Amino acid sequence: MRSGNSGFRKLVQLCHLRGFRHGLKTAASKIVRRYLRPPFQVPAYLEIVLREEHPASLKPSIAGPLRINWILPDISAGRGGLINVFRAIQQLEEWGHENRVYVLSALPGNAAFVNEHIRKNYFSIRAQVEAFSGKVKDSDALIATSWPTAYAARSIGNTAGKFYFVQDLEHEFYAPGSLYELARQTYRFGFRGVTAGTWIAEVLRREFNMECSSFGFSYDRNLYVSTGPRLLPPGKKRLLFYARPETERRGFELGALALSLIARKMAEIEFVLVGCPPRALKLPFPATYPGILPLAQLGALYRSCDLALVLSHTNLSLLPLELMACGCPVVSNTGPNVEWLLSRETAQLAKADPKSLAAAITALLTSEESRQRKINAGLAFANSTSWTKEVRAIEFALLAVRERTLQLTSNA
Repeated sequence: MRSGNSGFRKLVQLCHLRGFRHGLKTAASKIVRRYLRPPFQVPAYLEIVLREEHPASLKPSIAGPLRINWILPDISAGRGGLINVFRAIQQLEEWGHENRVYVLSALPGNAAFVNEHIRKNYFSIRAQVEAFSGKVKDSDALIATSWPTAYAARSIGNTAGKFYFVQDLEHEFYAPGSLYELARQTYRFGFRGVTAGTWIAEVLRREFNMECSSFGFSYDRNLYVSTGPRLLPPGKKRLLFYARPETERRGFELGALALSLIARKMAEIEFVLVGCPPRALKLPFPATYPGILPLAQLGALYRSCDLALVLSHTNLSLLPLELMACGCPVVSNTGPNVEWLLSRETAQLAKADPKSLAAAITALLTSEESRQRKINAGLAFANSTSWTKEVRAIEFALLAVRERTLQLTSNA
């Protein structure tokens, strides 16, 4: 009874100090957390971790097109990592290789719906797509694309070689704990890494002794060009910020603090926040929220902005190159995870603290000569890249392992 009175007194005190509505909201939140929260259980998808390991046991085909099996975590729309996967599949199919796709999560419909979903949101592919049941067809290359799919690939033996399509260091998405360790262990499975950029490859070689090759980034030349219509009207200086509050590795708080410093000194700047749906974020400055736009409209949005702030604390996204191709110079943070692609010539780089980022932004906003230099260097760099070249690097990695495996089996 005494503890109940104590709780009541605390509620009364809270209502007095912070207001009646705040006090009731706090009390209700505590009741929900204590009495109505569902019991904790291990997520069902983690059962895949317990599957028995089966090493690759098949001999590769001697020559000709590869038989490639991909394991994906899901095929939901708007996944940046899936864009690269389906782009690679489409290109590899054009070069004659046979691809099949297995998906860990439930598929959104029948085969026709799934193919239309992939065509609409990613690329048109011929590959058969089906739910992962634990069994797959024989292949020359089995490719995991995320840490849960790596556990699935570990359990499959009817392939000639296992690969890991690593687009980011996924263990760094979590605080140290179970998921951190489960993701981290996958780099010790003995798969051949095919990494998005050289930074990941260097980390995996150094820390996990993982054999890796890498591919670089390019951009879709049909979507991102420096000339054309603009989504927003002229007349204002605009700073685009890649704002992902729910994705810690994109540095939302750092960026928001840097923008607040800019807003105090340059009230005429319009801030455009992309990467999150329109919502009432409590920011210390006004901002425009275009929302989640169709891919076809992104180029027009980027051409409407004078520069863009894109932060990355793990691997880069494709966004910096796409912005450069639209004539929008990029400000980003320093670090090997960024500088494997961006340089001080092609982008404005600064330490990952609000004042340094604000100074880097100000330097471009107040000097049209400097901004134009970044625009020209960014355009030249973007135009020097090619997705065909980068997918060829992926193909070369797959073919090289087949050739090496054939030599080993012939010498045995």
